[in-house]
Order: sequence, then C-alpha cells, then structure tokens
Amino acid sequence: MKILIINSAYKQGSTGKIVDCLSATLRAKGHSVFVCYGVGAKYYDEFSMKICSNIEHKINALKYRIDGLPYGGIHYSNVKIQKIIKKFNPDIVNLHCINASMINIYQLLNFLATNNIKTVVSLHAEFLHTGGCDHAFDCEQWKFKCGKCPTYKQKIGTWFFDKANTGWEKMYKAFSNFKYNNIVITAVSPWLANRAKESSILQKFHIEYVPNGLDPSVFHYEESKSMLSREKYEKIILFVTPYFSNETNDLKGGRYIKELATRCTNFKFIIVCSRCASKLDKFPKNVLVYGRAKNQRDLAKMYSEADITLLLSKRETFSMVTAESLCCGTPVVGFEAGGPESITIPSYSKFVEYGNIDALISAIKAINISNLDRTIISQRAINCYSSIYMTNKYEKVYFDLLAN
Repeated sequence: MKILIINSAYKQGSTGKIVDCLSATLRAKGHSVFVCYGVGAKYYDEFSMKICSNIEHKINALKYRIDGLPYGGIHYSNVKIQKIIKKFNPDIVNLHCINASMINIYQLLNFLATNNIKTVVSLHAEFLHTGGCDHAFDCEQWKFKCGKCPTYKQKIGTWFFDKANTGWEKMYKAFSNFKYNNIVITAVSPWLANRAKESSILQKFHIEYVPNGLDPSVFHYEESKSMLSREKYEKIILFVTPYFSNETNDLKGGRYIKELATRCTNFKFIIVCSRCASKLDKFPKNVLVYGRAKNQRDLAKMYSEADITLLLSKRETFSMVTAESLCCGTPVVGFEAGGPESITIPSYSKFVEYGNIDALISAIKAINISNLDRTIISQRAINCYSSIYMTNKYEKVYFDLLAN
C-alpha cells in the first residue's frame, strides 16, 4: 500500500514525532510511505519533503493576521502537494495536524475530494471540526454554525476581523465535497471523537478512535536512581511541559505548582520543560526547575524514578505526558482536561475537577506507591500506547477505506 502523510512537522514537536513513528512502523510492515511537512529542516531523509518554504510560511502567517483566516494560505504549497500526489499516486492520503500556516486547507480538501482520493483525516486538535479554534472549551456554536465570536481574534491571533462565521462555512463546504466512502475521520481520544461527532462539519462521516503511539523501547519502566534526587521527601512529583510559566492564560497550568508545593512541603516537585517564561515566581525549596531533558531516554528515566506525574492542563485532546508516564510505570494525577481521562488506564490515574486544588492534593496523597507494581503498569500501558498498536489501528482504517 502507498500512503502519503501530510503534517505540519516531521521528527520534531508532538505530532511530528508521532508521524515519524507511524511512517517508520508502516515501512517496517512493508508499506511505501512518504511524508510531506511544512515546518522544520529543509531535509530529513529520502522519505520526506518540505512543501512550504520559510518565506511562504511567513507570508501565510502575516496573511491570516490581516484577513482573519488562518487556514487559507497562498497557493504555492498546494501546487507542490498536488504534483507530489500525482507523481506518488498514493492509495491513501492521511492528513494529520495541517495547521501552522503551511498550506491552504480548504484548497487541499477540495483537491482530494474532487479527485476521489481516499483520505484519512486524523484529528489532533479541534480546528477541523470547529472551523477555527484549536480548543473550543465551553463554546458550543461550532456544533451548528459559528457566528459572531467575542474571543475569535484573541484565539486565532488575528488583528482586525472576526471571521469565525466565514472560516466555519469554508471548512463546512470543503468537507462537503467528499463522498462518504472516500473519507474516514480518526481522533486521538474518545473524547475528541465524540466532539467531532457533534460537529455539523464532520458528523456525517465515519469517525474512529485511533490513539497516538510512542516507542516502547524508549518509554518503559526502568529501575534507576540516576536522574532525580529524592533527599528527605516522601514523594517525587514530576511535571512535564513544553513551556513553563506562571501566566494565568497558560493552558498547561504551571501557575498551580507554587500553591501545591506550598501546601505539600513533604513532596518534591520537579519541573521538566523545554522552555521557561522569562519571569518566574520564587518557588519554595521543594520545587526544582530542571529544564529540558537531554533526550527522550533521560525523560523516560525521570518518569520511571518519579512517584507521580502531574497533569494541570485546562485542555488536552490526548496527552502524550499521560501515555509516556504510564508506559514508564508511573501513575498520573491531574485535572479533567477532556482527552486524558478518556484515554488513560483508570486503575493507575486520577483526574479531578479543573482548578480544584483540594481534590488534587487529596488524589496525590491517596496514591500508595508501595502497593504498585510498576512493571505491570508499564506493560499494560505499552499495550495501549505503543507505536505498533497505533500503526495496526491506522493500517486497519486504511484497508477498510480501500475496501469500502
């Protein structure tokens, strides 16, 4: 089978690593896979191509700041991808997270639909079924038809126009061109799949849950004491995030760490992050801002050594942190954020009402580490989140779509 995968990134960032993992595992199973991406290095390998130049990316970003339509870029990337599709002649085109100002999504969907190309659309965020917002939160306009939106400009990052209605209508029209038997929608969590089923844009199509996958040769339980210092503390609580800040609008919830540490002085809180805000509050002695993990293996060792992994996000469509932690044998405690509580293993996790610090602290204290078999947790999680499991699910979706 020949599969063309399109994503905003490749080999970097969350979806870029997922796509890399998926394409490599599909090739190992004998399929021909080519990846097109928009952001990142000019060249990675012979199995991929960057379709959006840095100049085009900047033009697209500026364009949507002005016109208010983040998914309506200029046409050059679309011309490139159409040539690649005609040359590669894939059996399946799998669209993943095609945002990041890399392509005109409306034109791409229209091209795939009108040429009767079998298409799998993999939802990692909400923008394809809301027509605009990555996360709709408590808003329900998108389920029927977006109108005037008081937060559209802030969410999208545009300067002048509220184009919530226009964006919704353009996305609805683009998907409406597909014949039912030429498209399947996948979502990375049951929660996200249910959201898509409520959308007028996508509800008429077949929607399946296909979880994200990770490399179990990296993320597995490893009994090691080389990464984290326990000192005098009862529990080590790990908080992993790409960006850490105390800002009230930060969706990852870093601002809650200080209060948790102040109230739980017998626990040690370790923050692993790729980047930090330029200004951070002064933390209690039981907080360590570790910074960036040297590599994925070191991150896996930290998960293995920690007693609990903390999730403080307001919204997550999946949560790789949850999957990685459980694969390393470490239970997860956090706020209800949508995706995580729908994909996790309930026996080894606890999610409480968002923002309820008292309930969160109770959940942390309730976990008895001595009663847990970390090897069993790891194996159960790997069965749910491994790259092989993800690839097998996608492979079945591809074959079923071709047979339809």
